[in-house]
Amino acid sequence: RFKDYLDKPKEDGYRGYHLVGTFDDGSGEKRKIELQIRTKLQHDWATTLEVVELFTGQALKSNRGSEDWHDFFKEVSTQFAIMEKASLFNTLKHGQKLEAYGHHLLAGDGKKIDRIKSCVAVKNYASKLDINTILEAYANSLKITDNWLKESSVDGYVLLEVDTSMPNLSTVKGKLFLKEDIQTAEREYTQLEKSTAETQSKVVALLSTTAVGGIREAYPNYFADSTDFLKHLRLILDAPVSVPNKRSFANAFGLFAGKG
Repeated sequence: RFKDYLDKPKEDGYRGYHLVGTFDDGSGEKRKIELQIRTKLQHDWATTLEVVELFTGQALKSNRGSEDWHDFFKEVSTQFAIMEKASLFNTLKHGQKLEAYGHHLLAGDGKKIDRIKSCVAVKNYASKLDINTILEAYANSLKITDNWLKESSVDGYVLLEVDTSMPNLSTVKGKLFLKEDIQTAEREYTQLEKSTAETQSKVVALLSTTAVGGIREAYPNYFADSTDFLKHLRLILDAPVSVPNKRSFANAFGLFAGKG
């Protein structure tokens, strides 16, 4: 069997192609296995969604949580799909990617306005949610936390306080708790959250060490290079489009054509 989330993405914007089958496990037993096939860009999208869910405690994949985050990821998925219409997109340099993306974004068909509205929506959500700062802070926090866990191997929880006030540099403070100390961890998390509630530059999160380990195992490339999602998000933010009208179409096309 197969599940086609390319032509029909999930409600949250997830794209991929899944193959489901029953296989002999070599010991006379049958096992059901689902293979999830994604492009690199689709995988970066899924990774970032998982990390945001981990830090914010939202179930975005189940359409529960912040409507802004949900809509942001849904519209980014739409824009990433537009990028991947370009042949060998991932082999292109930044300027070439922007030009190829712009070509397909502004293609002369009946869906042009919808594509540009989606692009503008991403720009608006990225500004409103301060996406760049938040995602860079999450990535840095996970890398630091992962190193802590490799040294301590604690089965429990880690309480994180991330300060994003310094440009291009987030500082991370953390405290580890054993699984049986969950009530203490939750109490300290609540106190820390209250004390930083008025400080927009600080992010507080209580993470399961099992969840952090799961992220590392499921998405090892995220710890090796967490910038791919943001690099491609930058293409959307750099797209010279605004609320669609005839003049903006002409200006946008000229600007895209001038990129190299």
